Amino acid sequence: MRAHSFCAFILCVVSTVPLAARQAATDDPGQFHFAALTDPACPVVGYQDPVPSPKELHVLYFPMGKDASIKDPKSLVLHLVFDNGFNKDDNLTLPFTRRADGVWLATVPLRGTFHHYAIYRIENRQSQQVDANDGKDFEVPFCDVEGHRDEQSVRFEAESYTGKLEAYGVDRPTDYAKAIEVLEEHIHPPSRGQSLISSLWKYKLKLHGDTPEARSTLLAEIKIFIGNHSSDGFGLLDALNFVAYQDWVPPETMEILVKAIESKYPDDNARAFLLLARGSREKDKAKQIALMWELVDKYPESPHADLARKRLLLEVTDISQQEKLYRQLRTKDPEDPFAPWNMASTCAKANQKLPEALALLDEAAKLFDASVQNKRARIHYPEATLKDVKLRIALQRADILLRLSRPGEAVSTLQPLKNDFTSGHSYYLLAKALEDAGDKAAAIDAYVEAVVRPSNDEEKANSALESLWLAQKLGSKQALQNRIERRLMQNFSSADYLPQVLEKPAPDFDLTTLHGERLRSSQLRGKKVVLDFWSVWCGWCLPELKPLQDFQEKHPELVVATVVDASTDVKKIEAVRRTRKLTSLRISRTSSDLPEKFNAVGVPNTLIIDEDGYVRIWHSGSIPDVSRYLEADLKAIAAAGPATKAIHAAAK
Repeated sequence: MRAHSFCAFILCVVSTVPLAARQAATDDPGQFHFAALTDPACPVVGYQDPVPSPKELHVLYFPMGKDASIKDPKSLVLHLVFDNGFNKDDNLTLPFTRRADGVWLATVPLRGTFHHYAIYRIENRQSQQVDANDGKDFEVPFCDVEGHRDEQSVRFEAESYTGKLEAYGVDRPTDYAKAIEVLEEHIHPPSRGQSLISSLWKYKLKLHGDTPEARSTLLAEIKIFIGNHSSDGFGLLDALNFVAYQDWVPPETMEILVKAIESKYPDDNARAFLLLARGSREKDKAKQIALMWELVDKYPESPHADLARKRLLLEVTDISQQEKLYRQLRTKDPEDPFAPWNMASTCAKANQKLPEALALLDEAAKLFDASVQNKRARIHYPEATLKDVKLRIALQRADILLRLSRPGEAVSTLQPLKNDFTSGHSYYLLAKALEDAGDKAAAIDAYVEAVVRPSNDEEKANSALESLWLAQKLGSKQALQNRIERRLMQNFSSADYLPQVLEKPAPDFDLTTLHGERLRSSQLRGKKVVLDFWSVWCGWCLPELKPLQDFQEKHPELVVATVVDASTDVKKIEAVRRTRKLTSLRISRTSSDLPEKFNAVGVPNTLIIDEDGYVRIWHSGSIPDVSRYLEADLKAIAAAGPATKAIHAAAK
């Protein structure tokens, strides 16, 4: 098994096996003491000459191994999650192939993305038997170019013990004590671990509860830490990352930390960072903008001021202010591709200076390309990021071209990228361009794709499709609906969706809908509950609401409940209800504590809780086809039977 020379000595698994023991085991297959290995054992993060990042990761499974749970597999799949699973395509299910020697091999494409950590388990699909490394799951740490464990990798490993990965089928419940243990093992002043301090303190506060007593204890530790490292500077910047966002840290402690940073790191403007943090914490939009302007005026040369300028560029509405901010950003960093891109976005949002916006998009695309060709560039963007950027710029360009009545150019912009489309918005723009350019047949095909994929353009696409269908005399409305249903079924079949059934105890909740209905978890025992977290500003959330309402009507035996943050303006919710025709959907407003209890990071998040109060299914992100996916989920839960934890609890 090949590995890069600088990390060949690392055995990533698994059950930890010394290299000598591993070599001895290969002479007699019956002596294997491990179940899985990865190659390379510690993949390189990012790109640095002379060693490039690997393009793929190989996972080998040894059913003949002593610790293997699956002894005679007929077919195996790999369930792998990168980092914390937050980014698109970080949750993978891949097939294994059996080699002639009886070892099973799965190839994981790394796609040029700068991953830092991976965790995986192996499943025999026929028997649904899972090898999860005796409940610990298999892990893959990523390294720097010298073969040392990357600190970001350590941070993600610690985060895996906060319960966040349970949404992706990783049965690793919340254990803040273990997360702290992982971090402390890698914090060794003054040589390594200085970027792990803020995570360490965050988890300590979580472990002991965010109480006055816990804050007092942690504050004492913070003061000691600042005193111990004022001279060597270890971890001071990451300490500021924590304290700047805590309103309970006294000003005098903050001042001591800031002075220590100013002494040791004069180029890092700590006071500017504090102002930036205040702006980020501020919920009132007008006050937030005022704080960003204050930062720009007080510390114009600070890199934190540049971050404030970038935020302001997307928030302010006065075109002269926008152009002033843009000129400042380009002067300070002429190679930053996001500055012209953001300025183009502001022009498009205001529907002003659209030809200039096209030129700005050209400039942004050239700068992204230049960053790839220039090996001395300050930032090397991962291939996956560049691919996504190219598509997003093309979509914005096509939108502007359509506004300028140049549909032919919009088609030429989008058509080469069609294979990369995933959202309904992409297909809607292409369909509109094709229709305006006179290609009605191709426009209908694109509109159908826009309708069957989630996006905020679904209603517009549906209306445009129906009008064009009838105008072209292609059949009745029912015939059109039949075509849409066939396409939905094809998409669902090609996705080969396999629900991951979980056994996570659901926290208690007590909700009151906008209609005054009380939904308490204790009173919902005996019923399945579909719980959906969404937001009025979330483009992926809104298209799911009507299908959720329809699903409730189809399944009166269960309860569908949707939740928005308590700070959401009721008028905005009512506007969504009107436009989406949500006449019976249960909608509740609740504090951010509830999604935090569930470890539901971001929106949308859709869960199915069984009759015993266990989370059995978790969709983190949008659901391509709500009805079909949830139907498959219900069947999978029925096939899996009651949660074993519930059975054990009942037995006690």
